[in-house]
Amino acid sequence: MNEITVKFNGFNLDDSNYSVGKVDFSGKDTISAHAIPKSNETILEDVRRGALTISVEGMVIGSGYDDLRTNLDSLKAALRTNEQQFIIDDDRYVMAKMRDFDYSYTVMGGVAKYKALFMIGFPYWRKNNATTDSRTPTSGVDYTITNNGNAPARARVVITAAGGVIADDCAFDNTTSGTSFRYRGTIAASGVFVSDNRYTSDSFLATNAGTDDHENYEGDFITIYPGANLVRFTGVAGTTVSITFKDTWEA
Repeated sequence: MNEITVKFNGFNLDDSNYSVGKVDFSGKDTISAHAIPKSNETILEDVRRGALTISVEGMVIGSGYDDLRTNLDSLKAALRTNEQQFIIDDDRYVMAKMRDFDYSYTVMGGVAKYKALFMIGFPYWRKNNATTDSRTPTSGVDYTITNNGNAPARARVVITAAGGVIADDCAFDNTTSGTSFRYRGTIAASGVFVSDNRYTSDSFLATNAGTDDHENYEGDFITIYPGANLVRFTGVAGTTVSITFKDTWEA
């Protein structure tokens, strides 16, 4: 039987010295309405997910005041960090940052109650383990990549030239998500081009041999939609294409 364990930054919030009594999730989608002149109707924009908040309430236990203070100090040190993984089960996480922390003593010398509020900018759970599909696809022929979650996943596409040089002849499409890009630069023999849709950082990356080359990059950064996605590489025969992403779920 699987057990739920609440962790932040690798710190277990539910063990011999700590207990979690309540975890609340709160999110708000944003949508704007624009009035149509001389009409009784409005135009509604697409819904956009806002930041998610997670509230955790629990107890800190000590054998006496000094021990309780030590355990509180350890909890504060673990929570007051930069953005870290927040986990409530064994294989999914969100990246969170603590905003508020309050505590009070319920039994002087032995027990304290606390409440911590976390903010999540990317409001989706991601699988701990990544999926990587690496192959030498046939140019212009669709193949399938599957996201087993229920929300769009950010992807990293790595294109490795074969024996020859690739010059202005490299494109990648996800026809399911409607995202595509073309690279008009030159990839040296055995060189590597990377298109990264915030998979490894909060920035969009387009690099050739490790050097930024947005100047020669056209189009989107690739997203893998829930379920089966039809993708297509167009370019020089023998090119290796690797797609890395994490199954993603709505939080």
